Amino acid sequence: MNRKERRSGDKGAARGSTSRAPAAARPIPAALNARTLVAQAVQLHQLGRLAEAEGLYRQALALDRNEPDAIQFLGLIAHQRGEHDRAIELLQRAIAIDGGVASYHSNLGEAYRALGRLDDAVESHKRALALRPDLAAARFGLGTALLDLKDYAGSAKELAAALALDPKDADAHLNLGIALLELGRGAEAIAHYEAAIKLRPDSAEAHLNLGIALRVEGRFRGALAALGRALELAPAIAEAHYQAGLTLMGLDRFDQAALALAEAARLAPEMGNAHLKLGDVLRLLHRRDEAITAYARARELEPARPDALIGIGRAHLEGGNFEEARRWFAAAVVLAPDSADAHFEMGHSFQLQGRFAEAVGWHEKAIQLEPDHAAAHFYLAKDGKAGSSIERRREIERVLALPTLAEEQRISLNFALAKVAEDLGDYDAAFLAYRAGNDLRKAKLSFRPEDFTAHVDRLIEVFSAELFAAKAGLGNPVPLPVYIVGMPRSGTTLVEQILASHPEVFGAGELDYMRQIAYALPKQLGGEAFPECVRRLAAPNAKAITEEHLAHLSALAPQAARITDKLPSNFARLGLIALLFPRAQLIHCMRDPLDTCLSCYCQEFAHGQPFASDLGHLGRYYRDYERLMAHWRKVLPSPVLEVPYEALVADQEAWSRKLVDFLGLPWDERCLAFYKKERLVRTASFWQVRQPIYATSVGRWRHYARHLGPLFAALGIAPPPA
Repeated sequence: MNRKERRSGDKGAARGSTSRAPAAARPIPAALNARTLVAQAVQLHQLGRLAEAEGLYRQALALDRNEPDAIQFLGLIAHQRGEHDRAIELLQRAIAIDGGVASYHSNLGEAYRALGRLDDAVESHKRALALRPDLAAARFGLGTALLDLKDYAGSAKELAAALALDPKDADAHLNLGIALLELGRGAEAIAHYEAAIKLRPDSAEAHLNLGIALRVEGRFRGALAALGRALELAPAIAEAHYQAGLTLMGLDRFDQAALALAEAARLAPEMGNAHLKLGDVLRLLHRRDEAITAYARARELEPARPDALIGIGRAHLEGGNFEEARRWFAAAVVLAPDSADAHFEMGHSFQLQGRFAEAVGWHEKAIQLEPDHAAAHFYLAKDGKAGSSIERRREIERVLALPTLAEEQRISLNFALAKVAEDLGDYDAAFLAYRAGNDLRKAKLSFRPEDFTAHVDRLIEVFSAELFAAKAGLGNPVPLPVYIVGMPRSGTTLVEQILASHPEVFGAGELDYMRQIAYALPKQLGGEAFPECVRRLAAPNAKAITEEHLAHLSALAPQAARITDKLPSNFARLGLIALLFPRAQLIHCMRDPLDTCLSCYCQEFAHGQPFASDLGHLGRYYRDYERLMAHWRKVLPSPVLEVPYEALVADQEAWSRKLVDFLGLPWDERCLAFYKKERLVRTASFWQVRQPIYATSVGRWRHYARHLGPLFAALGIAPPPA
C-alpha cells in the first residue's frame, strides 16, 4: 500500500515563505535585497526550476549569510534531490537562527521522515504545531509520520485535523484512507479515496488505493474497475497488477489472476508477495511444478518467512505426496515455531489422508498460537469425533465476539459454529450460524440466477442432436477419462472414493482441465464465445486439445486404466466432453433436491459455487441443472450412468458393482472398503468418505424445514405441514 510522499518544494515552500515574522535589527538595505531575492527564488521554486531558485537563494545569502528563509529553502531543495542529510543540516541551521517559525520545524520533520528517523520527525512536527496549531502541513506531516510508525489511530486523528484545515488536500485524503483501512474502517477509507479522486481524477495512486480498499471490503468488481483505471493511467505499476491478481483470485478467475500476478513479478522481480501469490494461484490451477518454482523464488527473496515453505508443502500435498508435503511443513515449523499456519497445514495433511486423530493435536496447537485461527476451528468442527462439544462451541462463540476479526475469519467461524451446534442437535442455532456465514459470503460474491438460466439456454441450443451427428468421430476414442458430475454435495466424492479403491483406477479429484479447455476455446477457434464457438470445432483443434489433455491425465497416473475427474460442475460441459472423448465414462450423481441444496448451503466452499449462499438462488440453480441434465439424456451419444445417492447408501455393494462394471473393469472387493483407502481427498466430504456407508444424511432437510421457505418456493415443492 503506497503512502503518498508530499513534495516539500510546492505547498511547503509557499507556507515557509509566508509564515515567519519579519526579523528586526538588521541593516535595512541589505536585508531588503536578500528578502527580495528570496521572494523571486520562491516563485521559481514553485515552478520546479530548482537550479535557478538555488542560485537566487545563494545570492541572497551572499548579501545576508544569516537569512533563514534562504537557508531553509536550500534545505528543501536538498530534500527534493534526495540529499536528506544535507537538508537536515540546513534546516537545523535555519532553526538556530530563528526557532520561532513553525514551517521550519515541519519541513525538518519531513526530512527526518525521508531518512526513516520517525521519532525525530514526530517531535519536529509537534514543535511546529506548538508554535502554530493551524499549520495544515505540520498536521499532515505528523499524521504521515505516525502512519509510518503504524500508530494508525494517532495518524487518523492528525490527518483528519489536517483535512479540517485544508479539505482539498488530496494527499491527506489518501493517507487518511490508508490509516482508516488499517483500523478496519473500510467504508470511511473508501470515502476518502473517492474524495482524493475527485480532486485528482488522473491520480493512478488514488485509484490504486481505492481498489485495495474495495478488495479488502469484498467489493471485488468495484475493486477491479478501480485497479483497471489505475493501470490505464500507469500500466507499469507492479502493485496495481498485484492487487488486480488478488482481486481476480477473490472472483475465482484464476487464469486471469495468474497473468496479473506474473506481470507484477515481471515488473518487480524483488516483490516476494507477487511470487508467493503467483504460486498460490498456479497451485489452484493444478500447475504444481510452476507453483513450486514461484514459491522457491519467494523463498529466495525472503528466506525468513515460512509462507513459501508452506506453499511448497501445499503443492506437494495437492499432488498426493503426503510425506514430502509434511517435510516442508515441518521445515516451516522449525523456521517459525510460532506460525499457526505451519501447524495447521501439518494437521490438515493428516486430515486429508484420513488420519484424523493425528490431525487434532496440530490444529489445537494452531489455535493455541492464534486463538482466532478460523481454519483450525473450522476443520476441527468438521472432524465428527473431535470437533463437536459444548466447550468447542463456547470457544468459537468467544472468538466470534472479537471485533477485530477479518470477514473471511468470521465466515469460517460461523460455519464452524453451525457444524458444532448441528452435531449437538441445536438445529435452530445451527441454521442461524449457517445463515450468518452465508450472508457474509454472499455479499462478497456475484451471482445472478437469470445469467445461469441464459447460459443453460445457450448450451441446449448449441449442443443439439444435429451437432453431435455432424461432428461424430471428431474426438479421441480413448476410454481413459471418467467424469463424475452432478450438483455439489450429491455424492460425487463417495462415488470417486469407491472407484479409486479399485487398483486400476486413479482418483484425480476435482480437476480444472475441462473448464480451462472451455475457457480457451473461443480464442483457439476465433470469433464467438463458448458454447457458440463449438460449432467451429474441427478435427485438427480436437486432436490438439485431446492430446494435451490426455498427456496431463496420464502424467497423474501413468499405469492407470481409468482416471476420474469428479468436478461436479462438469455437468454443464458434458456436451463438450462427449465431442472430445466419445468413449469417456460419464457418471451422474443424483440426490434428493432438498438434501442437496441444504447441504450446499451448509458448506463453506473454498472456491466457486456463488449460488450456494442464498436458498432462493440454490433452488433456481438446481432447476436449471435438472433442465440441462434432461437435455443431455436426449441428445448425448455417450451413455451416462445415473447413481441415486439414496440407493447407493441403501445397497452399497450392488451399486459399487454397477459402477465398476460401467467402467469395463473386473470386480475388486476393495471397493467395498473404500473408507480404508489412503489417498488425498480435497473436497468438502473428506471426513465422510473415511467412514463406512451411513444413511444419516438422507432426509437431513427435515431438521431445518421451518427455515427453508425460499428453497421450497424456488424448487416448486410444497413445504411439509407445520
